[in-house]
Amino acid sequence: MKRMIPIVDLKTGEVSVRSSDTSTLDVPVDLDRDRGVASLLKSHAHYFSTTGKSAIKATLPRPLSWRVRGEECLVANLSETMTERCSFTLSAVEPYQD
Repeated sequence: MKRMIPIVDLKTGEVSVRSSDTSTLDVPVDLDRDRGVASLLKSHAHYFSTTGKSAIKATLPRPLSWRVRGEECLVANLSETMTERCSFTLSAVEPYQD
């Protein structure tokens, strides 16, 4: 059984629980945080930069379990499987409150 990890969507504040093997990407420094989304195509993140222009950056997906509490990352959307093109949402790893 895979460990489940809570995350919070930084745009909506919605908390969800994801499988520890959910794909994540590092947040590009110039990511437009108001949009807070990116897509992955052939090991390149496609996103809008802070200048409002489309940007592409080489990246490698890492599992959610490799992230630490409070870390911001782009998390693969649940409604999609890791196919040729997958979308990611700006989120933060949220620890359970006991």
